Amino acid sequence: MITAHGGALGTGRNTRLYFDNIGVYCADAIEVDIYRKDGLLYLSHLPAPLSYRKKVTLKEAFELVKRTGHKINCDLKMRGLVGDVIKLAEEVGVTDNLIFTGAVRLSDSAQLTEGQAWLNKIEGLPYTAANVPAIKKALEETGNPHFAGLNINKRYGTDEFLAACRDNGVKLSVFTLDDHRRLSRFIGWGVANVTTNLPTVAADIRRKTLVSGGAI
Repeated sequence: MITAHGGALGTGRNTRLYFDNIGVYCADAIEVDIYRKDGLLYLSHLPAPLSYRKKVTLKEAFELVKRTGHKINCDLKMRGLVGDVIKLAEEVGVTDNLIFTGAVRLSDSAQLTEGQAWLNKIEGLPYTAANVPAIKKALEETGNPHFAGLNINKRYGTDEFLAACRDNGVKLSVFTLDDHRRLSRFIGWGVANVTTNLPTVAADIRRKTLVSGGAI
């Protein structure tokens, strides 16, 4: 899967221009950053306590992906949002489009009833090759199929860590890949998702990888 990072192709994070160009990205998913204030789920990379009502709302983003069919990566910027995001997705009819990253944790399992969650962090288990078996066990012990795998910063993606995840069946989403070399490397490793500001480049690499019979 290819996710167009918020602001891909120079459109600006969480802006209307970013959403207006959704058809250009050649991506499977878009990414939004989510905060909540006074019950409103709004899109912003940083808190906007004074101007939050002027921001694009999550409901607007959900209505867009309902029309286009894209997945939507809800990058939670504060804890305690999983249940509210799912409730809104149910109201709009986009639960099948939902992806969670950011401030979602294993402790959110009871609220995580829809979508798929890719964990940026598991308490007490740094993302190292030696910890991968324990990470797999922690994911499995939740009994929750909505936990899809790990969402890792590219700097953690050493060959040793990637190999350990592959060998233990732990799926990976990797961010943020913004050059041809890194995109080719991680797509070649067969990670489940890449998040990038260059989604059209990633789509071309994926196409060539598939044609050549490489991993994807």
